[in-house]
Amino acid sequence: MDDAVRLVHVSAEAPSLVWELHTRTERVGYIDALDGESLWISHIGVDPRYRHRGYATRLLRAVLAHAADLTVGLVEAPFPSWREPGLSHDHLRAWYTRHGFTADPAPEDPYRMLRPGGGHPLRA
Repeated sequence: MDDAVRLVHVSAEAPSLVWELHTRTERVGYIDALDGESLWISHIGVDPRYRHRGYATRLLRAVLAHAADLTVGLVEAPFPSWREPGLSHDHLRAWYTRHGFTADPAPEDPYRMLRPGGGHPLRA
């Protein structure tokens, strides 16, 4: 992993939480979440030039550490950040599962996943 990329906690004001990864000159990636009784991750994006280097995992781990005692939810649906496709549904589901999320579909949201609070260990 490139040590020149640093994690910045942009916003810590509930309900909006934002972390970004930056080089000296540009934003590499970001994660947005909404805080409350549970925490909902709304977007994770990594610039295509920086993908496959562990940056999305670094962002996700920052949120999970921040919300260690909260249930964290998300929708494992691809989001076209930087106008280039990211992971497919199947790959996203597998990636989130490795980080302790389980499928919890709802009628209005068939791709919903949850990770229970209380210090659930992260798996690599």
